[in-house]
Amino acid sequence: MAEPEKKWKIPTRGGLLALLLAVALLAALGKFTRPDRTGDYPAAIMVDGTVYLVSVNPLPAGTVDEAEITGCVDSYTETFPEKDGQQNFSREAALPYAPAEGGLALLCDGAWYLCVPAQVDDDGMLLPGGDRP
Repeated sequence: MAEPEKKWKIPTRGGLLALLLAVALLAALGKFTRPDRTGDYPAAIMVDGTVYLVSVNPLPAGTVDEAEITGCVDSYTETFPEKDGQQNFSREAALPYAPAEGGLALLCDGAWYLCVPAQVDDDGMLLPGGDRP
């Protein structure tokens, strides 16, 4: 005996919309639950084993003496910095830094920015309250 032929039902416009919304929701949830630690991070650098968060506003002109420069951050990462010399916000070759009250001062795009030590847990994750200065 022959099996009856299966008929494919063409989804309605509402069904397609619901399917697209479900796919978009799953994609958005996947972005926030990825264990690979990629995503949006606050601007940060790592110097001498310490992660510093970069302030949004530049320091007043003349605050930092360029003769005080002690090193450069010269490696870009798309994640939170995990190695000395890494930063996650500029693809420029090298960004000089100097000691400053409360942390480090970083020269970027012709202006100095205060960088304060971040509060991170043992896994290197930013703790609540450890947001940008």
